[in-house]
Amino acid sequence: MKRLMLIACLAAPFLPVNVQAQQNRVEISITPVTGPVYMLQGGGGNIGVVADPLGVLMIDAMETPSSDQIRAAIKSLPGGERVRILVDTHWHSDHTDGNKSLGLGAAIIAHENVRPLMGGEQDQPGRKAGAGPAAALPNVTYSDRLTVYAGGEEIRLVHYSHAHTDGDTVVFLDKSKVVHMGDMFFNGRFPFLDVANGGDIDNWVRQIDAILAVLPADSKIIPGHGPLASTADLKAFRQMLYDSAEIVRKEMKEGKTLEQVKAAGLPERFAPWSKGFMSRAGLPQPGETGRQVTPQALTAPSPPPELDSATTTRRR
Repeated sequence: MKRLMLIACLAAPFLPVNVQAQQNRVEISITPVTGPVYMLQGGGGNIGVVADPLGVLMIDAMETPSSDQIRAAIKSLPGGERVRILVDTHWHSDHTDGNKSLGLGAAIIAHENVRPLMGGEQDQPGRKAGAGPAAALPNVTYSDRLTVYAGGEEIRLVHYSHAHTDGDTVVFLDKSKVVHMGDMFFNGRFPFLDVANGGDIDNWVRQIDAILAVLPADSKIIPGHGPLASTADLKAFRQMLYDSAEIVRKEMKEGKTLEQVKAAGLPERFAPWSKGFMSRAGLPQPGETGRQVTPQALTAPSPPPELDSATTTRRR
């Protein structure tokens, strides 16, 4: 089976804003989503919180330096004095480093592929770190799906394999029509694809299709990065992933080299997504046309059946 792949080098100047700003003090904002559900932003990946008098359920934990601000932000919520359950959507430290503080005494839940990654040497774009302390590692793991209860909600944790990583958990709060997608969804920005740890843009596109197929149209979506989103925003992200990879696929089919594909970049219509893992070197300036933007990591997917056509090439 042939896999079409283009992976360009990740350079520190092009890391996303949240990575570059980690050494600066950031403000944590809290946004009511609906009912007992809230979203926190500011110090890493977005946090979801389900208020419960017995102790909150928290989805992701940002970076440890933001922990005091996070505690202050949720203190006034029912159960906000205690994190009873902490869900790690995947292993990346901008979502899990806060486990060291916020996860103490909590049930820390993640997919079974996450614990060994967090417990080993961590090598991520722009940073390397040693193994996480035992107290900050997930102490409850699951293989396919798991249900937990908080805030009057039946909360479903579902693993979607080989997408952003191979340890992604999507958290469904069906009663409230809310879903926290972790880094399965970067709202309005180009994502990082963790190929080294099971990420695959082919499956990523397909897994988003599977999620969209079961989401009510009026669902509210907490992305891993970016503002609170709608299903329309998720569809736009999915299409951007697919379209960018199709461009790479076409150029590879034409026999272009890696360097040629990187030099060509993407059309300027992709410029609005450049807040994330995309080089700004070729961004169009006001009044300019014909400039290119360059993705830093792409794996060309096989098109899902509904997008197949005579002009697309399927994997063999």
